[in-house]
Amino acid sequence: MDDFDKRFDKTFSMVAFACNRHLVDHMRRIVSLLDMDLESAMLWGLVAHLGVAHALRPGALPEDLLSPDGFLLGEARPVRLADLVQVSGLPKETVRRKLGKLREKGKLVRTEDGQWQVSRAGVDEPVHEFTRETVKRLLQTARAIQGILQHARVD
Repeated sequence: MDDFDKRFDKTFSMVAFACNRHLVDHMRRIVSLLDMDLESAMLWGLVAHLGVAHALRPGALPEDLLSPDGFLLGEARPVRLADLVQVSGLPKETVRRKLGKLREKGKLVRTEDGQWQVSRAGVDEPVHEFTRETVKRLLQTARAIQGILQHARVD
């Protein structure tokens, strides 16, 4: 067992509490601030992630991949309904219905061939601020967990 595992085991309850507090707070904020149910948020995130994963090379610098406004250089790839069903594990009709509602809200667009992309207009100022605050909270949680682990007495 390495040092991390020993420290994690010694502090499990505190680390689990900090981690879960962050996750529950994040889910609460999604529902209240983005006015979106959690499955829809997951699907919106999957469309975004699957659309840009091809371009985000490990070790690449931000200036190599992003425009000055922080968005991906070039186009995101559209995502097939079948891929979203497979990755999400949700029933096809649920995915189809939720994608339609996300399109109505302006968060997604449907391509001519029926695939899905994130609407850049759907990443508006409230979403930008939500994400900024999310990153701050995530870093704060990571620092708290790091502090807990560092203070664990390992024999």
